[in-house]
Amino acid sequence: MSNQPEDTGAPAVLSPLQALNQHFYQLYAKRKHYFEQQITAGEVLLIIRSGSDLISCCGSEIKHYPVNGDNYHQLKALAHSALAASYSLQHMPLPQAITLLRDYLQQLQAMTLPSAGQDMLNAIRQLLNNVAEQNCVTHLHIQHYADALQPLFSKLITLSATDEVTHLHKQLGVICERYRKAATDTFYIVFGGPQARSQELTKRVFTKWCNDSDELLVDNSHHVRYFEGAQTVAEAASLVATAMADRELAQTFLGQANGLEQDILGRAADKVIERHWAALKAGVPVNAAS
Repeated sequence: MSNQPEDTGAPAVLSPLQALNQHFYQLYAKRKHYFEQQITAGEVLLIIRSGSDLISCCGSEIKHYPVNGDNYHQLKALAHSALAASYSLQHMPLPQAITLLRDYLQQLQAMTLPSAGQDMLNAIRQLLNNVAEQNCVTHLHIQHYADALQPLFSKLITLSATDEVTHLHKQLGVICERYRKAATDTFYIVFGGPQARSQELTKRVFTKWCNDSDELLVDNSHHVRYFEGAQTVAEAASLVATAMADRELAQTFLGQANGLEQDILGRAADKVIERHWAALKAGVPVNAAS
């Protein structure tokens, strides 16, 4: 015999308050859909950073603009090659690692590299010579190698950031010139993982681009968004529609345009938590609000 309650098929009876609450969510969904229709109609421009590209979406027109070119990827690979050398020597049979890395060095030497790249190869070569001479890898070898790499990593990072900022700025100019949308009707979305990592640069460029606009005199965070785990333009459109609906509500009823940018309970959390703990210490009974 089952202990589960029998399903009679009859709908659950809602209290008037529950029914009104449900009614609010239905109207909120309609309002969000209204903003989604504006985006679909091309009244709002979306500029999305996804992977190595910028994506513009205006109505049904979606275009891709490359940001990270060959130079950027070469700089990134150079930094990784230095780390690969360390891993190889520490986690592979030493003769095999030395042979492998010397072969790679010979091939890389024939390439045209920035000065920091040549210095990187010299650091790897010096590490190999030191290890081969003593026929072992010591902590001191890796420490000297790391010390030599730190200023080189700084140069590579600066070169990479310069390359990316230059291309982002150029492509933003191309997109904005193409569509000529008002700054208030343009949203910038960064797709990324749980940790922003390299995409933090894009968010900063988007923010600077907004800050330099004479059309936006309010907090530009409304127009620059980070979307964790997103992959599609439809997801970006849904995010922006939600932001537009929330901003409308927050401005009207909370007195702040960004009032719904976080859990609404979080706004009162600090005061309530302090009051709750103070009451407990004082021996005062703590009851839920009535």
